[in-house]
Amino acid sequence: MARVCRACGLGVMLETRIDVAPTSRDAFLVIDSALLVQAMSKRAETLLGVTEEASVNSPVVQLLVPADAEAGRPARFAAALAEAAAGADEPVGAFVRPWNTFGVRLRARVASCGPPRAALVVLEDHPARTLRVVR
Repeated sequence: MARVCRACGLGVMLETRIDVAPTSRDAFLVIDSALLVQAMSKRAETLLGVTEEASVNSPVVQLLVPADAEAGRPARFAAALAEAAAGADEPVGAFVRPWNTFGVRLRARVASCGPPRAALVVLEDHPARTLRVVR
């Protein structure tokens, strides 16, 4: 288990799997079983252009929507959140985009965290690694 919320500055401490724990460069949100935002890191506030105080107890869909919604798979992200908040053991990967934006895709890792039981959404917004040509 890892303590994951050092970066938020608000003293929230949650436990999650070490392979899902965010780095200091990652933005993350904590979503409860009703799919409401309960906490977010300072990096998430910057990335999404909102404050934690204004977002707490708001539906997560006011901040993030599935990037593949146009492809007919919008329920995958919501299902991953609900399963994680219920205590699912395995993390799930998904692509999301900030609400009301187009052409932006962020990789999200969704996993269970707690106590109390909730879903941790880690947004990987750092640039992709440069590929090397191998001869």
